[in-house]
Amino acid sequence: MKLRQLEALRAIAEAKSLHEAARRLFLTQPAISRSIRELEIELGLPLLTRSARGASLTPFAHQVLKRSQVVQREVGRILEDAAAARGELAGQLRIAVTPPASTRALADTLLELVAARPGVRPEVIEWRAENIADGLDDGTIDVGVFTQYREPRTTAFEWVRLYELDVVLSIPASWRGKRTMNVTEIHALPWIVLDAPEDDAGFVATFFGRYGLPLPKQTLRCSSMNLYLDLAMRMEAVAVWTSLARPYLAERERAGSVILLDVDEPLPRSGVYLAYSSEDLLTATAQDFIQRLSGKLMADERSRSPAGLIYDEFV
Repeated sequence: MKLRQLEALRAIAEAKSLHEAARRLFLTQPAISRSIRELEIELGLPLLTRSARGASLTPFAHQVLKRSQVVQREVGRILEDAAAARGELAGQLRIAVTPPASTRALADTLLELVAARPGVRPEVIEWRAENIADGLDDGTIDVGVFTQYREPRTTAFEWVRLYELDVVLSIPASWRGKRTMNVTEIHALPWIVLDAPEDDAGFVATFFGRYGLPLPKQTLRCSSMNLYLDLAMRMEAVAVWTSLARPYLAERERAGSVILLDVDEPLPRSGVYLAYSSEDLLTATAQDFIQRLSGKLMADERSRSPAGLIYDEFV
C-alpha cells in the first residue's frame, strides 16, 4: 500500500470522477486508474463503482479512506517535525474548545504563539466535549480544552485536569415559583442544556444521577452558544452556567431579566481539561502551545476569565 494510492482514492472521492481526480493530481487518467487497480488487488476487494455519471467509492472504500486520512495527517506531522528539527518555526495547530474554555489565557497564548512562530497556522473551533473527544480520537484536532462534569473515561487520548468551576442555575424573571428548591423540585422543571441530556459527563445526567433520579421530562438541547444565551433569557426553563457567567447573569438579574436559583443539595462542579492524543506524538508547535496555555491558567486565576471581557469584572 502506497501513499499515492491513498491520495488517488481521496481525490476520486472528492471529484466524483477519474478524469477530474487525475487533473487535480496532475496525472493521466490511466495512471490514476492503475493506482486504484493495484490497491484493489492488494486488498482483494473493489474500491470503485463506475457509472455513466462518474465513479463513486464502495462502502469498504469509504472505510479505507477514513483510515487513510489518519495516515496522511501523521505524514503531515512528520514533515512538521522535520521542519522543526531544521529550526523552522512553522506548522499547523488545530485546537477545539468548549465556550467556558475560551479564556483570556487562550487568547494571550495564541497571540504569543503567532509572534514566536511566524509561520504557524493555528485554527480554533468551538465544539462540545463529546465532539472534542471524537476529534482527539480520530486525529482531526491536536489539542482540546473542554469542560465536563466527570473525568474522561477513555484511553484514546491523554488529559490533565487544570481547574474546576462552580455551577450557576438561572431561570427567566417571568418564573413565579420558589427561588430555593430541593433536587426533586428542580428536577420537575423544564431544562435547557448545551450538552446532550443523556451524556453522562454533562450536568443533567451527573446531577440527577447522583440522587438516583431519571433525566427531567422536558429538556431542550441547544449547542449554539448565541442561541442558548437568547433562549435562557426568554424560555421558562432552568439554564446551566459555569461561575464565569456570574457577572453576565448578575447584570441581567439587576435588569430584571433572570432569577438565579439556589438548590439545597450541592451542585457538581465542572472540570476544565486539557487533552491531546499522545504526548509522544505532539508536534513542537502543539507542545509550545500546551506549555504556554497551562502555565497561564495555573499561575493566575484572572487568566481564566472569558476572552474579550475586562479582568476587573471577574475579580
